[in-house]
Amino acid sequence: MEFFFSENLRYGLPEVILEGEEFRHFKALRLNKQDVVAIVDGRGLSAIGYIKSFDKGKAIVKVNNYVENLGESEKEIALALGILENKERFEFAFEKAIELRINRLYPVISRYTQPKDLDLKRLWKKGIAALKQARRSRLPTINTAIQFSELSKLFKNWELVLMADSGGKNILTFDLRDYSNILVVVGPEGGFEPKEINTAKKQKNVEIISLGNYRLRSETSVVSILSILNLLLQ
Repeated sequence: MEFFFSENLRYGLPEVILEGEEFRHFKALRLNKQDVVAIVDGRGLSAIGYIKSFDKGKAIVKVNNYVENLGESEKEIALALGILENKERFEFAFEKAIELRINRLYPVISRYTQPKDLDLKRLWKKGIAALKQARRSRLPTINTAIQFSELSKLFKNWELVLMADSGGKNILTFDLRDYSNILVVVGPEGGFEPKEINTAKKQKNVEIISLGNYRLRSETSVVSILSILNLLLQ
């Protein structure tokens, strides 16, 4: 079942019209009448229906039923990621994090961050594309960039904070099955400075974790940690 996006989706609509970018997506998939599809609004609402008709400019989907939180996990995982100098690498990490079911993103400014302006609108569009690909119904909340010093004050809001650093404990040694609310923190190029690591260590719910002896790029660390979490949380 293919997924489409409609920001204007509402309960009770008997039909949904796919136009513009969504219709181009429809054409690329070569769907036919009677094929079943899902329309999501990015806020957790999904409409399941079949393709009633289509022409050169739009497709009409007849809605059979509505579903809440289709494709979503019961676990809440947030990602705080240091802003990367290469915006495409940052976007890649965000897209993969959506596939791996994060529900919130914090772009982080830390000591070693090369400050870059984030195009939040572009990031939102990338997120929508990843949402459909991952067959999810809820787009993660995208926060504005935050200083690490401010982010660390928010650590108390999570049951557990996992902060990546080469000097940490092996992530595979943790039993995470009882946690339902986790924040993953990954630094920019160069990682976090010792002062930032020490600030985090002072909080009881923070664990410094390592992925082994190899040096990984930030986006690789994001994919690795979130992939492992998806297994350990089961």
